[in-house]
Amino acid sequence: MTYDPNDPRNQRHSELMAARAAQAEANIAAREAEAVASADPATAAEFDRIVALRAAEEMQPPPPLVDPVPLPEWPVHVLPEWVAEHAVATADRLQVPVDLCAQLAVGVLAAICMGHVKTVAHDWTEPTALFLYCAMHSGAGKSPAEKAIVQPLREWEKAKRLDGEEAYTLALAEHKVAQKRAKELEAQHARGACDVSEFREAVLEAAEPPPARFRLTIDDTTPERLVQLLADHKRLALISTEAGLLDMVAGGYNKGGSTNLDVYLKAWSAETIIRDRKGGDTGPEATIVDDPLLTVALTIQPSVIETYQGERRDLVGRGWFARFMPSVPESLVGTRTFALRPPAGPEAQRYTEQIFRLAEDLHASGEERRYVLDDAAVARFFAWCESWEPDLAPGGRLEALHDQSSKIRSSVLRLAGILAAVRGGGTSVGLDVVEDAIEVGEYWTHHALAVEGVIEGVDSDAVKIALDVLDWCRRQQKLEFSPRDVQLSKRSRYPYVEDLVPGLELLAKRGWITFTEGDLGQVGVRGARVLARSHPVALTQSARALTLGGRTRGRTCSRVKDGKTPPPPPPMPNTPEDPPPPREPREPRVLDPEDDDDPFGPFA
Repeated sequence: MTYDPNDPRNQRHSELMAARAAQAEANIAAREAEAVASADPATAAEFDRIVALRAAEEMQPPPPLVDPVPLPEWPVHVLPEWVAEHAVATADRLQVPVDLCAQLAVGVLAAICMGHVKTVAHDWTEPTALFLYCAMHSGAGKSPAEKAIVQPLREWEKAKRLDGEEAYTLALAEHKVAQKRAKELEAQHARGACDVSEFREAVLEAAEPPPARFRLTIDDTTPERLVQLLADHKRLALISTEAGLLDMVAGGYNKGGSTNLDVYLKAWSAETIIRDRKGGDTGPEATIVDDPLLTVALTIQPSVIETYQGERRDLVGRGWFARFMPSVPESLVGTRTFALRPPAGPEAQRYTEQIFRLAEDLHASGEERRYVLDDAAVARFFAWCESWEPDLAPGGRLEALHDQSSKIRSSVLRLAGILAAVRGGGTSVGLDVVEDAIEVGEYWTHHALAVEGVIEGVDSDAVKIALDVLDWCRRQQKLEFSPRDVQLSKRSRYPYVEDLVPGLELLAKRGWITFTEGDLGQVGVRGARVLARSHPVALTQSARALTLGGRTRGRTCSRVKDGKTPPPPPPMPNTPEDPPPPREPREPRVLDPEDDDDPFGPFA
């Protein structure tokens, strides 16, 4: 049966469909006309308010709660000349902050000196291992800088490993022979067919640990494997541009998510590691590592630090982050040029040669050198340490560094030994070296305060209140809130809702909240209803980003209330000034009974 458009039935169907389409269009137009006729000024005002709020939220985030004071730049002049020249030249050539290159260079020097240099100040002795990190956003040039600064150390390690490859191969073969000979003599001894002294000698020789290839640097390794590596090599340097280490210690590779910190904490302070495990067919396993040392130098994103410091409080409580000396330089992204990059200059070759020389000198001697502070240096160091104490008390300038202060002092003393060893000239550490180490310690202190969100020289009461308000919004996942609700949830800290006024005033002044009902003067007034709306970006930023400024996180640390995400904003209404666009009339569809693709099917 073919479709005939002249068939009366088909014509009637087409007319019916056209009539229905025209009626639908008329109904839509009538409803729109009714909505326009019933509009009142209050509706238009509400529309304008919503438009203004949405427009403000689509703009850039408001400015930080305070105007931050620029952080100090890494004091490169304290480094040996050949290190400083290469760090500055690399930073200029790669267009990265010199802080990044300096932190990595100190990590390289610590990796070479640890286990060979100790710093002594009266009865205070420190090894020369350091934990360092430089926090910079992705794309800021961390990887090229890491390669330029660390590659000479890896080249020396590779050369050292190749030089010992023949000896390692022979030692491994001898170890296998000793194992096999011990088994053969064990069987003979069981039958009483071998000399007892020969059997004892073979067993003791076979019990020696197997040889290991020379290693100094590592990257991606689990805590359990790290214990084995330290048992083989005693001292290692973990240098990485990724956050894999933090994932490891936070249990990211462990389904249970348990934290495994002991090996890192003990290797920082050269404490003996004793690990016992059930073992396999050979019975229980025991690993004992005396005087292990680990240097860590990381270049990671600020969001990684913010996430783990905010979500994994056990890492903070056990002193994991306190051991790290931070650097959070300002990124140069947005100011760089992209002409042809000049090649590395002669300072790079000099740096490589000096790294080889220093490493060969310390490793060839095989002895541990004690670098002792002279009387003037000891007096200066202890005076600096003592000057911190009043500021560490509650309310003091350094209160936020209560847990980290002792680690900063220890790291400064360690750095003094490193600088003395690299500069040469004997094992006595003079006042000039300690002054330089203290200057770096002050740099680490300022940056540690910045990581904690502390703005030096600013009355932080209003800032703390403001952060508490936004923290409540983030945890409750609420953009609109009542000051009374915030106060009731934090009544132990704020007995009266009026206590929130300084923080609310700061938030409103900086654009982080907008009062949608009532105003600041009505907060605490009996019978007054006050509502405020926070900027959406506040739900995705850390305390440091809110106070100092920064990018939003990829995810938040907040909880979603009642297991539900906030609903999307309501659609924007239309007004007489902004009517909906006119709709084009639609052509009625003529159905073809022979069309198999027709969703309505054939009709008779």
